[in-house]
Amino acid sequence: MWVLRKLNLEWDMTANLRVEQLNELDEFRFHAYSSSSLYKDKMKYIHDKYALEKEFKVVVFVTPFGALYLKNKNGKDFRVNGHRVKYYLGKIDDSHVVALLRLK
Repeated sequence: MWVLRKLNLEWDMTANLRVEQLNELDEFRFHAYSSSSLYKDKMKYIHDKYALEKEFKVVVFVTPFGALYLKNKNGKDFRVNGHRVKYYLGKIDDSHVVALLRLK
């Protein structure tokens, strides 16, 4: 027994339906992109709001493996990885100038 499916031969209605579906998909993608952009902006604002400015004055001691003992403005000593330390030179226009420290 053969089963025949009914074919939709109304091309104008089918084409319009397909165009509407594509437009809905584009609109959904646009809303998803804009809401993710708003979320990223909000998270950046919150991160920057709670970011603390740190200033370190004196290197107290350097270990043979590259760890640094730094002293902050309050005189408190703490240890950091020497490979992560960068020397901040200042701000030019809208960009920050940073130089990497090479420990020997």
